[in-house]
Amino acid sequence: MDKKAYLTTDRAGYFVAGQRIPSRVDKDGNRTPKVGHRLMLSDAEAKYELQNGVIEPEDEAGGSAPLAPGKASKLVEKPAGGNA
Repeated sequence: MDKKAYLTTDRAGYFVAGQRIPSRVDKDGNRTPKVGHRLMLSDAEAKYELQNGVIEPEDEAGGSAPLAPGKASKLVEKPAGGNA
């Protein structure tokens, strides 16, 4: 049985696919399930949780974020006349 890595989302409860999810204390002092907790699950174990948006594959979640629009992502063209 081949297992893959998945990360919990903000929709996860304290148990996902029969595994206990650790909790964190939020700013108000309430305990909430940890978002981004890594689980190793088989395809069969992950199927229901994926359909409900409780987990996502780690390779999708861990990818680089798209560039935000700004100076770094704009193409800068030099004037054809020489000095600018």
